[in-house]
Amino acid sequence: MTTNPSKRRLWPSLYSEEEPVGDINAWIKILATIWFIYLLFNTKNPLSIYFTPSLTEFQMHGSLGLDIRVIAAGLLFLGLVLGSVWWAFGGLGVRRLFPQWRVRDTFLTLWYGLLTLIFNGIGRLFADFVQAHYVDNSSSALDIGEMASWHNYWIVTVRYILMMAGQVIALILIFLALYQLGKRFLPQNKRFIPELTKFLANILAALAYAGLMTTPINPNFMQNVWLSGMQAIPMLWAYRRTRNVLVPILGLIILNRAFIALLIAFSD
Repeated sequence: MTTNPSKRRLWPSLYSEEEPVGDINAWIKILATIWFIYLLFNTKNPLSIYFTPSLTEFQMHGSLGLDIRVIAAGLLFLGLVLGSVWWAFGGLGVRRLFPQWRVRDTFLTLWYGLLTLIFNGIGRLFADFVQAHYVDNSSSALDIGEMASWHNYWIVTVRYILMMAGQVIALILIFLALYQLGKRFLPQNKRFIPELTKFLANILAALAYAGLMTTPINPNFMQNVWLSGMQAIPMLWAYRRTRNVLVPILGLIILNRAFIALLIAFSD
């Protein structure tokens, strides 16, 4: 343990190299909320149906009411994730997920965003081998519908930002819970054990993230291990490096949205 750790290494209270803070009740609140969110958005219930327009509805019958529905789903998703942090750790826990932005965080955002894109591309190569045994169904109405117009693109972009922010924070929370569990039960005074703890927490969190991405739209877990699980690794690296959830969130969002915008621009 260092005697005078930097301020950033102590951020947030949810995670530090020295002493993770969070009792079992706090993590139960976090994980139970994540599971509730998964069921709420990925099972057939009145709310999930309301928030998920059909392709025809989204492309042909756009309206202010429909736009609000699409965006409200993202607001609810992110609100529930942050609400779980507030429930477990209070307002201070939420604020410490977003420490003061540093100049170098801008460069790290671009770097880890690029890594996320590269890892996703590698994952797609391996996922192609899975498709011989599993059916690929990865296109939703919003994915297709946003290509129809710039209006649809911006509506989906707002929803995407909110949903991805919630998903990345959920990934990080799962990692923090696993990391604290590992530090609690693995002897950290043994050689290589601290690094092994981080490694296992990263791998298990990535697998859990792939599980969360296994939905009726993307039902193939093994495919999602390669697609979502692979891109989760650099996102976790980004958080561990900066202790700021905005770095992996923005790194994921900026390049993805820029790529879709280029596709629309060249298809006009």
